[in-house]
Amino acid sequence: MKKALGKVIVAFFVCLLSFGVVSPSNAMAAEYCFLGQEPQCFRELPFSGDLLYVDIPEFGVSSIDVILTNFSNGNEAVVNSDIDYPIVIGPDDRPVQRNYPVVPRSSVTFSNESPVPDTLVRIRVFGNSR
Repeated sequence: MKKALGKVIVAFFVCLLSFGVVSPSNAMAAEYCFLGQEPQCFRELPFSGDLLYVDIPEFGVSSIDVILTNFSNGNEAVVNSDIDYPIVIGPDDRPVQRNYPVVPRSSVTFSNESPVPDTLVRIRVFGNSR
């Protein structure tokens, strides 16, 4: 009985290890930008599915300027957020600039939703006061 249980446990761990080794998807990464600590931040989202959380402080920021840049080699970049429609940036397009009013003590999320998994998107966020 102990021998059979040992074989089952070993087989279970072998399956877990093999799944982790051959899994083709990249782990989703999350970046953070705290505008109360840094009035502007620059972050890279190198893979589709990566996220950027922008924390809006209680005082001092009433809007944010966002610059989105596609740094891929020939791939179309798509950036989604919870404050705008998806933004499509072609491989040869200029950076996209947007201004968004924000609510104090809130957050804004941006995500790299590019169709090709390794499409690098650079995001620069500036906090503006009234």
